[in-house]
Parts: sequence; C-alpha cells; structure tokens
Amino acid sequence: MALTAESITTTALDILSRYGLGDLSMRRLARELEVQPSALYWHVKDKQSLLILISRSLKAEVDTLCPGAADPLAAAMSLREVLLKYRDGAEIMLLGYSIDPAEVTPQALTADRLGAELSQGILTLTLGAVAVEQNRRLFEVDPADAAENFAANAAHLLRSARTQR
Repeated sequence: MALTAESITTTALDILSRYGLGDLSMRRLARELEVQPSALYWHVKDKQSLLILISRSLKAEVDTLCPGAADPLAAAMSLREVLLKYRDGAEIMLLGYSIDPAEVTPQALTADRLGAELSQGILTLTLGAVAVEQNRRLFEVDPADAAENFAANAAHLLRSARTQR
C-alpha cells in the first residue's frame, strides 16, 4: 500500500473505530500500515499533526453532506452523524479544533459564515454533546433521546443568535 495522507487517515480511523483514541499511537499506525515508524514521520510530523489530519477528514465528510451554503442546523446534525460513526470521533475532532479550529471547522459552520461567536458556540455544543453521548455508550448508558435533545439545543442556539442580530 502506498503511504499517502489518505491511507494514513483511513488506517487511523480504522484503529479508532476498533480500539479508540487511547490505542492510537504512531507506532501502532505504522505497524498497521506495514511501514517503519520513521517512514510515517515523513508524512505526519507528530501525533498532533495526525489528529489534525483525521479531523480534516471528518470535516471533509461533513462538507460532502452539507456544503458551505447549507443550513447551519443541518450541518451541525451532519457533524454529529459523522462523529458518531467513529469511536472517540468527538474527542478527536475536539482535539483538532483545539489545535487549529479554522482547519477543521465544516464550511457551513465557519466564523466567516456564522460569525465567530456563533461558530464557536455551535461547534463546542456539538463536540461536547457528542463526546458525552459517546462516553455514555462506552458505559452502556442508553442515550435514547440524545439526537432529539441535541437538535433542540442546536436549534435554540441558532435561533437565539439570529434574533440577537
């Protein structure tokens, strides 16, 4: 397999899905890709860079579902959906967002589109809500109404911001 940003990201997401963030290391990733760790470092400087790379991939999935002109609520729901596909998806995106928010924010939720305050608000609401939901699932706590609660809270935040403008 050729070592590319895409192959690295795909393999990292596979490791995340199977084992979670705690078991995603550069050594494990290199082993899964069947390369020496030094070869991996030619493409990814460090684990922080890997987290950004993964977060960009998650962002791209959201952008495919909801292009830049999409309704912000639909984009937030799509972000939630994408994050839930991957074990620890919210935690990964949260780390990526903490390191470089402009690089990982979906197009329909950017500060340019929504304003800095609303963009940050909807991203932190989404990342936090999904992180709680994913952690509850790890402890077998049924988050049965999580989607409805999230949609209601996100809609409220977006409505409140529109009325304040």
